[in-house]
Amino acid sequence: MADWRVLVVEDDPVVAGLHCRFVSRVAGFAPVGAAPQAARALGMVRTLRPHLILLDLGLPGEDGLGLLRRLRSDAAPVEAICVTAASGGASVRAAVQLGAVDYLVKPFDEQRLRKALRLFERRMAMLVAGDLTQDQVDLVCSDGPNALRWLPRSLSGARLQDVRTALGRAGGAVTAAELAADTGVSRVTARRYLEYLVTVGAAEVEPVASGPGRPRNVYRAVSPD
Repeated sequence: MADWRVLVVEDDPVVAGLHCRFVSRVAGFAPVGAAPQAARALGMVRTLRPHLILLDLGLPGEDGLGLLRRLRSDAAPVEAICVTAASGGASVRAAVQLGAVDYLVKPFDEQRLRKALRLFERRMAMLVAGDLTQDQVDLVCSDGPNALRWLPRSLSGARLQDVRTALGRAGGAVTAAELAADTGVSRVTARRYLEYLVTVGAAEVEPVASGPGRPRNVYRAVSPD
């Protein structure tokens, strides 16, 4: 029998079936069911007692974040990996604040889900090990989506840190062109890194009108709570 039981919460039956198959192909994990909406998922968590839920945020009725809030209020001993088409900073931020292990933006591939499941597995292995060293605590607390993990292959971790540092140093709103000049990259490259920071909740973007034509986007750093 697999060590980790996973409940898939997804309103699209085709997608739910696909996610169940993905989970079943990862050693040590087994799907225990699928729920199409929050109320059903809540009952299944109570009866099936899964270790992990693969949680779609765009559920009909009560959304996935609402369900996660209820589970946290009930002190349910279950972890969550959020999956959604919504990549806005507010959604990512809310998921992080509610303790999501990871945040996957649809469509994602099987390998990306495998990484998320292994992240959950590593975290749980450390948390059941008894007293932790500071290094282990650091891994548990920084190994999730708020740590800017799982960069797209086209992005560099070192350059991302340069862009993030420059954005914080700006102390206010800047354009991609202004940040590009500060960091020595092209405007297109700067915009790609800025949009990634927006996606993970480390920056926010706002369109600003500047005469005729399309408004330009300006970016600001988001300070951690």
